[in-house]
Amino acid sequence: MFTIEFILPYSNLGPAVEQAFNEHPQKHNMACRISFIAHDRVKSSEIKGDIIIARGLTAAFLNQMLKGSFTVLEIPMTGYDILRAKQKATKKFGNVKMALIATESVIYGFEEQMKDVITHVKTYEISFESDIAAVIRQAISDGAGAIIGGNEVVTMAEDLGYNGVRIETGRQGIRQVIDEAWKIHISKLEEELRVSRLNAVIENIEEGIIACDRDKRITLCNAFAQGILGKPMAEILGRKLAEIEPGLDKIPFNSLQKNEAGYFLTINGIRIAVNRIPVLVNDTFESGTIVLQKLSNIEKLENESRISATSKGLVAAHTFKSIIGSSPALVNTKQLAINYSRVNANVLILGETGTGKELFAQSIHNASDRKNNPFVAVNCAALPESLLESELFGYVEGAFTGALRSGKAGLFELAHKGTIFLDEISEMSFVLQGRLLRVLEERSIMRLGHDKVIPVDVRIIAASNQNLEKLVEEKKFRQDLFYRLDVLRLSIPPLRERSTDIPDLMENFISHFDSKNKMHRHMIDPSIFPDLESRAWPGNIRQLRNLCERLSAIVVDSIITQKSIDMCTSPKIPDEQEIETKDEKENLLDALHKCGGNKSAAASLLKVDRSTLYRKLRKHNLL
Repeated sequence: MFTIEFILPYSNLGPAVEQAFNEHPQKHNMACRISFIAHDRVKSSEIKGDIIIARGLTAAFLNQMLKGSFTVLEIPMTGYDILRAKQKATKKFGNVKMALIATESVIYGFEEQMKDVITHVKTYEISFESDIAAVIRQAISDGAGAIIGGNEVVTMAEDLGYNGVRIETGRQGIRQVIDEAWKIHISKLEEELRVSRLNAVIENIEEGIIACDRDKRITLCNAFAQGILGKPMAEILGRKLAEIEPGLDKIPFNSLQKNEAGYFLTINGIRIAVNRIPVLVNDTFESGTIVLQKLSNIEKLENESRISATSKGLVAAHTFKSIIGSSPALVNTKQLAINYSRVNANVLILGETGTGKELFAQSIHNASDRKNNPFVAVNCAALPESLLESELFGYVEGAFTGALRSGKAGLFELAHKGTIFLDEISEMSFVLQGRLLRVLEERSIMRLGHDKVIPVDVRIIAASNQNLEKLVEEKKFRQDLFYRLDVLRLSIPPLRERSTDIPDLMENFISHFDSKNKMHRHMIDPSIFPDLESRAWPGNIRQLRNLCERLSAIVVDSIITQKSIDMCTSPKIPDEQEIETKDEKENLLDALHKCGGNKSAAASLLKVDRSTLYRKLRKHNLL
């Protein structure tokens, strides 16, 4: 059974570990072993667990001592653990300056997340090799009235006669590290299974596979290759290529700078096609693989290992009813999109990541005369240029190495009479932009390797989260293609500009995930919405959806409260685009006057988002 071994610095932590372990849903599939040992007394021979969990200096020491022979995880000391320790120190010793003495990971987490929240605390980083007493004396010399840290730090401080408060680890941190240990265990099992499957493939494939190291000594040879070489496996492994078959190293393997395919060799009377694949690190040969194919078998082989966008996206699942919200910004955009669905011109959808550009594209298609025909979606950034070209335009037999004998229809052909959605169009190369422009102008395509023109009737909806006009100015996007695509433009508002839609969106998402995950029905406390509506939401709808999925999964209470939100989100970061304080009220009044009272325009003029503008207006009683 999979065993987690906790090596803890003090016994008071034991009950929290036991409780967190006993509450874990996978407790029946793993065992827990707890030891209370000082870090400098740990012996590797006494460690029995599959994964070791420790805290602070003990974790750092074990990582150094075990040197990869065991997986060591550190119980996190969260910002809230440090906050509780500070509050305890304040209550015990008064409002004194404090020193946080801890390992690099704790200091980093504190300074990244809690430095602005927990004030009057100076940090001192230590390792298991540090002179802790000297660091404590330095902190006291710097004016600290109390020391906050792990068990060893606080014990040392108290022995020296100084005030100290131990950082107690909460159950949440322990549960988090148990979760991580379980995931690592599952990943190892999956990796072992993957290796077993790979070995099964290597041993059963009708190709010879030989691998060698940087000295060109053979490290792997499958049964098929052994049969071709005609030698016992014991005589093959560990020997140099040239000793086993000189032809395999005819051009020195370690001199190759790229894959070498298709040279022929006769081994033991068998005509063989040889492919050599070098692995280079900083242009230096590190290892290599050789693939041997009998010429008699080559005609039977087809390359079916392809990324294909045609297996999905042929049907648009969403309609305008799927677009949730009643804010003016969304209603106006939605109405414009409905108008676009009634005509057949190209549409260019612009919007930040996560705003729902494909949702609008599918809705336009399903409201158009093309709704009963294919909707084909392709992400232009997800495929390399060579593969994207063959996916878009198709190919004929023999167009390139690995091409299917029957050829393949491209996405434009599959989308005939329907709609093709080209997401992240800005990532398309200049060469492909030229081919796409030709399709737009001639309404026909030509498969790779062919001279036959195939007429296509396709509506193109393109999307980008980049400023295409700026890319045109920078010569990174073709101007003629831009004008061809930019016939009907649709700008999707970011969530911060339609923040009043957050309640409706959250209700929908929470209900969806509760049902999907078979969770109890969550209700939402309306008091959380002002806070959520004031946030920037850089990830837009996708970020809100992810938050809702997280809330549905981990909130055990029936009502989602502000505490639930705080638990599932990072601390709010103050807006970096604050209006200057000195003439703030005058600036606000001037902007409103120039914009005729239009607050959205005023916010744009002041280069702040609307939530910041409204906060400032309330501050100065201008609302």
